[in-house]
Amino acid sequence: MQTLTTSVLIPSFRRAERLSKCLQSIARQTCQPDEVIVVWQADDTLTKDTAEQIREVLSYPLRIVHNPKAGIVPAENLALEASQGQVIFLIDDDAVAQPEWIASHLRHYTDSNIGAVGGPANNSYQDGIPFPKRSDEPVGKLRWYGKPIGNMHDQERAWLTRSPQPVDHLVGYNLSVRRQAFDRFEDGLKPYWQMFELDVCLQVRAHGFSVFFDFANVVDHYPTNTVYADGRDGDISVKVYNAAYNHGFVLAKHSAWFLRPLRFLYLLGLGSVSKPGLFAFPFAVKRYGSPLREINILVKTWKYHIAGWMAGARARQSSV
Repeated sequence: MQTLTTSVLIPSFRRAERLSKCLQSIARQTCQPDEVIVVWQADDTLTKDTAEQIREVLSYPLRIVHNPKAGIVPAENLALEASQGQVIFLIDDDAVAQPEWIASHLRHYTDSNIGAVGGPANNSYQDGIPFPKRSDEPVGKLRWYGKPIGNMHDQERAWLTRSPQPVDHLVGYNLSVRRQAFDRFEDGLKPYWQMFELDVCLQVRAHGFSVFFDFANVVDHYPTNTVYADGRDGDISVKVYNAAYNHGFVLAKHSAWFLRPLRFLYLLGLGSVSKPGLFAFPFAVKRYGSPLREINILVKTWKYHIAGWMAGARARQSSV
């Protein structure tokens, strides 16, 4: 049986030490990749220098490319355009792969119907203490009315023995996708590009392929990004408004005609506590306090949901 060629894409931004550990973990793979492409971004020359230094001792070809502006999706697309592999791997620069990571992904692609595969991450704080374990379900689902559910990290140890299962979407810290099963990463989304993985998986399914989650293929993840922190601290524009835009965009782009009105109403009428619609608004006030601030967030979230929906509809129409 012919072995599929592999490309690992790693956008990296100001996490040079973590990137070095990630690249070393890929060098320990039992199945070596055909290429790894690191994208350094904007003025982050430390990442470029680190990749160039470690390249000399790695066991696989490492290519280094530059994206003038910082951004996950633009960097992923730049790497995708430069890549040659039949299976595209994504891993975060602050993650460490286990030795069977690539081999475990590739075993699924012996089934020609599978177009994307993902796995969980075990997260740890910067001091090495692991995040609390969770047993939340379902895993990797998109509800019919438009709510995405993840639950793909910090799973109970017993879940390692679960059989791989079909899902609707995956997470980019541990993901592979068959090159012929999707077009490109959606660059119409806004930073921090939340839900770009959902878009990829919906592309895969639209191309007639299945998406699977492998509970046993875990990466170790040491997240430093504060975008997804709980509460209303940090950049609300990025973690709330842009996320609302992206949610609307992906649903409008990929929803069947008979689901579009219901999903649009879900965004505006229900929403979530973090990105509230009308029904979720009082729960947001209960959790975060400050009713006046939450009214402002509600109104702006509506605007961004609508703007994202309109942009996603245009993307859908242009692809027809």
